[in-house]
Amino acid sequence: MKFITNFNRFVIAMVAAGCVFTTTGCEPPPISELSAEMGIQRIRSKHKDGSWDSVLSEVNEYRSRYPYTQYASEAELLQADAYFQASRYPEAVVAYEDFLRKQPNHTHSDLAAFRIGRSYDLQSPSTTDREQESSLKAVEKYGNFLERYPKSKIMGEAKERISVLRRKIADHSLFVARFYWKKDHFQAALSRYLKVIEEFPMYEDIKIEAKERASQSYLKLAEELDNDPKSDMAVQFLGQSAADLRKKAEAIAR
Repeated sequence: MKFITNFNRFVIAMVAAGCVFTTTGCEPPPISELSAEMGIQRIRSKHKDGSWDSVLSEVNEYRSRYPYTQYASEAELLQADAYFQASRYPEAVVAYEDFLRKQPNHTHSDLAAFRIGRSYDLQSPSTTDREQESSLKAVEKYGNFLERYPKSKIMGEAKERISVLRRKIADHSLFVARFYWKKDHFQAALSRYLKVIEEFPMYEDIKIEAKERASQSYLKLAEELDNDPKSDMAVQFLGQSAADLRKKAEAIAR
């Protein structure tokens, strides 16, 4: 009788821990068979262990079983974090944005907003010769985060990342301008250099190079108009004289 009593206690303990007995031993039951509280406890445990795939699949099942439980928002945030930690950044963005739509005033809403920017940031290419769409998006989302949560404890990191990304974007713009310059596409190069001067005046080294090359581009295009007033290479400036372009070259070099 004592053995049976002890065995019964063991069984009760295992069931409470989320085990069911099969011919192969103890296996966890589907999360839909647990209570809302026990289910979220298991998801928390999987998250703590770094079992991201398990968190992702079990949250889907949990949300289907308990869509209105008090733990629903926590489950959604844990799932978004699992996407982020698993480097599945596009899915993380969608999950965090969905969480913020539902819980804009949640205790961890600032972290969710920051992680949206960070997800784009981590997709940004490491070299400046590649397009910087993700960098631009990250700067936008970090900006949204700073505007919405100006007192967040992680605002310093967001500002630092914006600074790094803006420099990368500026370097990429300069790279493209240099490319056109090397190919003797002076009209395209000029357009790019003027854009660099306008958008990135805070970087003195970039501004100096851009102003110098923009001035030279004007002079190259002036020469082209001298040789052929209807040149396709200077189509943007048809109707203007070579003298006009030389005045612009002088003005921008100041």
